[in-house]
Amino acid sequence: MHSRIFQISTMQIEKGNYLNEDTLQQGDNSFYDYCADIDDETRKRDIAYLVNLTLPKGMFELISEDAMRYNGGIEQWKEEYVANLRKNAAAVTVDNMLEWSTTYNLQKAIENPLDVSYHFYLDGEGCQSFAEQSFAFMAFVCTLEPGTILYIGGVIDYHF
Repeated sequence: MHSRIFQISTMQIEKGNYLNEDTLQQGDNSFYDYCADIDDETRKRDIAYLVNLTLPKGMFELISEDAMRYNGGIEQWKEEYVANLRKNAAAVTVDNMLEWSTTYNLQKAIENPLDVSYHFYLDGEGCQSFAEQSFAFMAFVCTLEPGTILYIGGVIDYHF
């Protein structure tokens, strides 16, 4: 399956520091079979899709093709996140704890609360060797003030 990795930072990202197909470990002992660069038009379309359709509605707005504004709303999202964790934890019982789907749903609710295959690379300098699932991005958002501008650097395709 294919998806995208988005590089996001609170500081503008120089083109030379953009995430690219060679930034992350790929192949054996890696989550990624391979990574690939995408063209500029696809990048713009993917960023618009992320901001307008994937992230929590109204929490962000695209202000340029490389930047989005955080509008607030993390407190409500945190309440929904905890409620979803409780619901999934309550579904685990002594009788079904060994069933794959039961524990998988709880794990997914913890690590990937946005329920997307997108990953997030939260390093504007391009030195980090990993990208993370949506919880890491939302934890990052918890540190932001409304009105904060987030800059989008490299966007790459990955296969898993």
